[in-house]
Amino acid sequence: MKKVTLPRYTIGADALKDLEHVVLPYGRKVALIHGEKAYAACKALLIPALGSLEVVKEVVYGHEATYENVAKLTQDEDVQRADVLVGIGGGKCLDTVKLVGDQLDKPVVTIATIASTCAAVTKISILYNADGSFKDIPKLKSAPVHCLIPTSVIAEAPIQYLWAGIGDTMAKHVECTFSARNDQLDYASELGRTISAMCFEPVIAHGASALQSAKKQEVSDDLEQIIQNILISTSSVSLLVHPDYNSALAHALFYGLTVREHIEKKHLHGEVVSYGTLVQLMMDGQMDMLKKAYAFHRQIGLPVCLADLELTIEDPLCDVLEMAEKNQELNHVPYPVTQALIRKAIEDLEQYAG
Repeated sequence: MKKVTLPRYTIGADALKDLEHVVLPYGRKVALIHGEKAYAACKALLIPALGSLEVVKEVVYGHEATYENVAKLTQDEDVQRADVLVGIGGGKCLDTVKLVGDQLDKPVVTIATIASTCAAVTKISILYNADGSFKDIPKLKSAPVHCLIPTSVIAEAPIQYLWAGIGDTMAKHVECTFSARNDQLDYASELGRTISAMCFEPVIAHGASALQSAKKQEVSDDLEQIIQNILISTSSVSLLVHPDYNSALAHALFYGLTVREHIEKKHLHGEVVSYGTLVQLMMDGQMDMLKKAYAFHRQIGLPVCLADLELTIEDPLCDVLEMAEKNQELNHVPYPVTQALIRKAIEDLEQYAG
């Protein structure tokens, strides 16, 4: 028997009012596990939304998504007493909380305070080493039972998170269709691949306007569309398709680049992934899509060359390419993606003018 999960979410300026209703089917005791800035940003809306719920723990997740931080939380007696874990924050916080819930067999409700990745809804966690370099991607038994998306909080968040989220989202369509090429897909994977189209053209259509709204801290239709594409369209693909089709070179190259300390410290996940998307399109010869993506990147300031990531063409990138080539995201692709092939695509992209 195959069980397929689709995202369950509430979106709007008053989305947090749904928290008590969402939690009560599972119990009344909640542990609030959060990022510091995220909690501060939504606390005024969150506290009244708790209603009859009992907060048995309120704690910062640990500043990095590591197995060590997961272990601290799973061993916390108050966290163990909770009926539901409520994760509040961005990708690293929510990936941490999801894995804690998975290990403790507790339902997780997520509150997305930024729209930077699809972590709020997916059934995986991305784990890092303490130094910020990539560790691995554990698969979870279940996805969060519900995601609350307070658009007013996201509109007031630092705009670079939305900007990076746009970059991360565009990769989903490019990678999914590439990884699934030539395969006979089952219904769920075919549906997921079809939904992935929402992650490319609509993002180009609404992205620049959404960023302008966010600069004004206003929730426009374009901003709400982009938030849902970042959080919901991408996660729908992730939940539906076979794991083989979730990613490809754009993410593998990102994980490779995390071996460089400045990438993790000074550049956001989706920002770096967006560069990998261009490299993948160049490598695969998808020049029409590359032209659209490249022009859009230039329009909103996403990286288009090594210099945008504080790297140079003279750098052999041997450590980066070695890590990328062996990354699990390249285990199922339509042809072997070698270090030489990636390097050639990077060099060709440096010469590309759009």
